Amino acid sequence: MQQNEDTLKTWQFVIWWLVIFALTAFGLIYFFYYVYQLLQGLVISAADITVNKGAFYCLGGAFLGGILLYFGVNKLRGKEVSKAQNTWASRAFWVALGLTILLPQLIHYPTASYLQAQGYNECELQSRQWLHDKVMVYTNTPEHCIELARADCAESPERQKCRLLPQFSANGLTIGSDP
Repeated sequence: MQQNEDTLKTWQFVIWWLVIFALTAFGLIYFFYYVYQLLQGLVISAADITVNKGAFYCLGGAFLGGILLYFGVNKLRGKEVSKAQNTWASRAFWVALGLTILLPQLIHYPTASYLQAQGYNECELQSRQWLHDKVMVYTNTPEHCIELARADCAESPERQKCRLLPQFSANGLTIGSDP
C-alpha cells in the first residue's frame, strides 16, 4: 500500500496529537486554576481578586482541542468518521466557538459589577491587557493596590508600572535610599 505524500506518517500524526493534547491540558488547567482563584477570592472576600479573561478563552480552546483529540484517537485506531460523528463534531465546534467568544464577557461584566457593588475597584497598576486577553485585579482599598504594586516593584524595579509610583526613581532605587 502506497501512502499519499500529503498524508502524515504515523509518527508525525502522533507528535501532532501529543502537541494538541498538551495544549488542551494546559487550557483546562489554566481555566480551572483561575476559576478556583476567582471563586476563592469571592467566597472569602479577599483583599484582591483577579479576573483573568484569558483563562475563559482557554476553555473554548480546550474544548476545540478535545474534539481534535477525539478524532485523532479514532484516526490512530483506524476508524472512519461516521456521518453522526461529523454532525456531532460540527455542533460541538459551534458550541466551543460560542464559549470562546461569549464566556469571557459573560463572566467579566457581571463579576466586575458585583465587585464594584461590594466596594472593590480595579487596580490599574496590577491589571494588564494584551489584545483581548485582559487580567483585571480588583482591590478593596486603594492602599492595597499600591502595596501590591510596591511588592512587584521591589522584586523587579525595571517594570513600566514602577515609574508610576512616586517612591521609585528611573534607575529603580527608592527615593531617599542610599545608592
